[in-house]
Amino acid sequence: MITEPSVTPYLFFGGKCDAALAFYQEHLGAQVLMTMRYRESPDPPPPGMVPEGWDDKVMHAAFTVGKTHLMGSDGCDEKPGKNSHSLSLTMPDEGEARRAFEALADGGSVGMPIGRTFWSPCFGMVTDRFGIHWMVTVPEEAAAAFDSAAEPEDLDLRLEREIAAPREVLYRCWTEPELLKQWFCPKPWGVSGAELDVRAGGSSRITMRSPEGGEFPNLGIYLEVVPDEKIVFTDAYTSAWEPSAKPFMTGIITFEDLGGGRTKYTAVVKHWTKADRDRHERWASTRGGAKRPTSSKNLPPRCNPESPRR
Repeated sequence: MITEPSVTPYLFFGGKCDAALAFYQEHLGAQVLMTMRYRESPDPPPPGMVPEGWDDKVMHAAFTVGKTHLMGSDGCDEKPGKNSHSLSLTMPDEGEARRAFEALADGGSVGMPIGRTFWSPCFGMVTDRFGIHWMVTVPEEAAAAFDSAAEPEDLDLRLEREIAAPREVLYRCWTEPELLKQWFCPKPWGVSGAELDVRAGGSSRITMRSPEGGEFPNLGIYLEVVPDEKIVFTDAYTSAWEPSAKPFMTGIITFEDLGGGRTKYTAVVKHWTKADRDRHERWASTRGGAKRPTSSKNLPPRCNPESPRR
């Protein structure tokens, strides 16, 4: 949950975003977290906004260099010129976003009036009086897109634990297939296969195996990935962006650093219906509890800070 403003550099590459990302990966150790191409946009760009043949150009990308988060795009033409960069200002709510947008627009110019888009409940672009280009945005909470008539608290299962392990260790347990297999299901169930494309829009396929040998594939996608901090996933889609036949849940996993090698681990599972939530709760209770690590002793040996090291 965003509680205070944050600023992220946004770079425009004039049609060379793929090449730039590959260059930064090779020479700076950059990690690409997600890319969305113009052909994948739920709302196609207006006619004439981008050149013809740009379907496979990058509409939006998120990547890191070290601990620095950046965003980028091919932009809308092949000549980025003086507008080759922008600052993305993320605000906690719509009221604060509109106040910041109006302040930046005072004496400046509005490029895109602030309002709802398919990726944000409140987004606008403005150049301030000093010539700095800003994109003001409010993040769309992962579960907000899935409306329900029931009260949210009636549909959620929630687990909170303080675990004596660094959050990067817990994040690895969720994102490395061989580690996830060791803990994801309570015994005597197990995981026979895990294919994890850990990025926003990336697919997930986790196959659970019953004690009788039955295989139960679970398909989904990642909606949001912040390394070592947050993972949001859903089975509402089987791949980006193919709807599943029967959506069941959206999971939100957060890792809060408490210092001293300890982490506050929170898992929230949001369901479409109360019946789904009750079924999930019964499944967990009859198989030894929710499929989540509850202490450092439950971690796979390779990730357990209390395990002997070779």
